[in-house]
Amino acid sequence: MSWIRRHQRKEEPSAKRLPDLEFLALVKTGLEEIAPGVTQGAQLKGNSLISPQGWAVAVAPPHHGGGHHYDLVALPDVSLQPDVPCFTDCVVSMSADPQDAANTWVQTAGACLLELLDRRAHFADHTDPDDERGVPGWHMITSGAVGLGSDVDENRRLQRALLEANVLHQVADSFTPDLESPFFNGVKVFYGGRPGAMQAEIRVNGERHEAASAAMTALGLPEPTTSTAVRFYTLLLPVPAGGSEPSYPTTPLDLASAPVRANAHTHGAACACGGHLDPEHPGFDLALPHLVAELSEAERRRRVKSDTGAIIIAEGVGNFLKVRLPIRLDDGRTVVYLAWVYLKAAVIDDFVQRVRDDNLAGYRFEGLLCNAIGPWGEDVLRSPVVLGGQRINEDGSVPHSEVLESSDPLLSKVLTETWPAAFVLGDRFPHSPSD
Repeated sequence: MSWIRRHQRKEEPSAKRLPDLEFLALVKTGLEEIAPGVTQGAQLKGNSLISPQGWAVAVAPPHHGGGHHYDLVALPDVSLQPDVPCFTDCVVSMSADPQDAANTWVQTAGACLLELLDRRAHFADHTDPDDERGVPGWHMITSGAVGLGSDVDENRRLQRALLEANVLHQVADSFTPDLESPFFNGVKVFYGGRPGAMQAEIRVNGERHEAASAAMTALGLPEPTTSTAVRFYTLLLPVPAGGSEPSYPTTPLDLASAPVRANAHTHGAACACGGHLDPEHPGFDLALPHLVAELSEAERRRRVKSDTGAIIIAEGVGNFLKVRLPIRLDDGRTVVYLAWVYLKAAVIDDFVQRVRDDNLAGYRFEGLLCNAIGPWGEDVLRSPVVLGGQRINEDGSVPHSEVLESSDPLLSKVLTETWPAAFVLGDRFPHSPSD
């Protein structure tokens, strides 16, 4: 079970622009990676990726940019005929590899599409109009800031600078009078280039907005030491008078019905099911770290700045990594908890860098367990743990790191001893067919 997909690089990326459906196939793969099951039944037809759930993504004829430039149109609800509400975005790969361009769209505008349909802050952040980062009169759905340069440190520095600048809140007056859609308006924020030739650009509904771009330039964002670019995407939904919830598309995003991956049956942290565990591969997927789960939904939206499904960065709360915690059972099986650990900022930065450099083998690092586990409950919460890095798989995926040991006496015993299956699994104990 993996949490990061590192796409295999072509030695020499194609000099030609991919046909529409080939590029959309890359987009489809990217959407499936961040939301397993979301593209189930989706078809590639004409110039579009069409989901049976009612949403679609299409490639529009390029109206600017070079041969590696792609204009994409997202349609959250194609049932609203004849004028289907949509938002547009354009992507180009700095490496000339179409895979990079597809990833960029998926992680920004694509994440906003998923969140517009899901609305549980799984894929992008929600910000209310009166929030200190909000745009007055509009509800925001905002992706993370994605770095596009080859220098990881410079990417990270500009990502932080762009987020700290609070761009859309600061320049809101320059562009909000031009937001006309009664459904949602797409806004792309881009900052990048080379030292001495950096460009700040805001596109509103696909078009460069000169006043907003000039206002962003005046914010004085720092220049990098090498060629770098950072971007994020935001959907702005009008808020009705009286401050009620904005109108969302009626298209469902039913990920619960997606097929479960082989050998990866899991149950969420809030699950109180009475069975249905895989008899041969019992496991539990704990959805959130304890400290994040305790936050109210509004506070969680405000504080969680990044959530990849495997790493959560929550402002004022901590940095968390999802890991494997295996417990041996007395019948020869192993129950695996996918739990969260707290890591210091320097440790998580080092971990991410090692993933990028394919340098995890033999790496050990420390953290604090941030979930109650099985029958031991909160007695093991906040226990110190030692984690082990994994080799990157041949398919480019990175397995979860594993809890190897603990200086806490109880958790050490949990990790090293063999436990009765009925004790660990309780009433949900699934007997294997041979019993």
